[in-house]
Amino acid sequence: MTRYESQQCLPEVGAKGQALFSQAEALVVGAGGLGSAVLPVLAGAGCGRIVVIDPDRVEEGNLHRQKLYRMVDIGHPKAECATRALTDLNPDCRVQAHVARLDPVLARQLVPQASVVVDAADSFAVTYALSDVCLSARVPLISASVLGRTGYVGGFCGGAPGYRAVFPDLPLQVQTCATAGVMGPVVAMLGTMQAQMVLSVLLSHEPNPLGQIMSVDMAGWRVSSFRFDGASDP
Repeated sequence: MTRYESQQCLPEVGAKGQALFSQAEALVVGAGGLGSAVLPVLAGAGCGRIVVIDPDRVEEGNLHRQKLYRMVDIGHPKAECATRALTDLNPDCRVQAHVARLDPVLARQLVPQASVVVDAADSFAVTYALSDVCLSARVPLISASVLGRTGYVGGFCGGAPGYRAVFPDLPLQVQTCATAGVMGPVVAMLGTMQAQMVLSVLLSHEPNPLGQIMSVDMAGWRVSSFRFDGASDP
């Protein structure tokens, strides 16, 4: 059995879809909890090139949800550790690390080169900046956020409305995983959903995940979804 045989036998993937994966470039912003779930799936599926951006280093207190890393990685840059792990997982995948915080200059440099952008950063400022650049460049953006036992994942830009069309204003109070806590399985679930949306976008599957948000509430065991195709960008 070849590496990709199990997914290639799906009629909605096939050899043509696998070729699309191998030609794709995914820009993943954030290599923390969400990124740890997204990145191995994309590399395992055969994404030809992955660019990872993250300014932080691996910390022991994050390993419960950042399962891409091991104890030996503590103190080392996440982007570099992720690159090594993904290369070990699939040598066919070319991975580039940027140990840096995403700013508008770097975003305008990297986003237009990408087939799809993954927002796995724990920062609303990064999300809004990415959406603005992706909307202008017409590059799909798959964004997710998780806190406690709840979260959401959505497809923006690339022909769909941007993030501001659904969330026009920054929240007045912003909690983080460090201050409010988070459950590892919920992070993994939302990150895996992000990865599935990325692969569906690359394959142009219908219904298109762009213009759709899925919410997950593992405290109340509820999953909901809505589309925002007709929303206006402010």
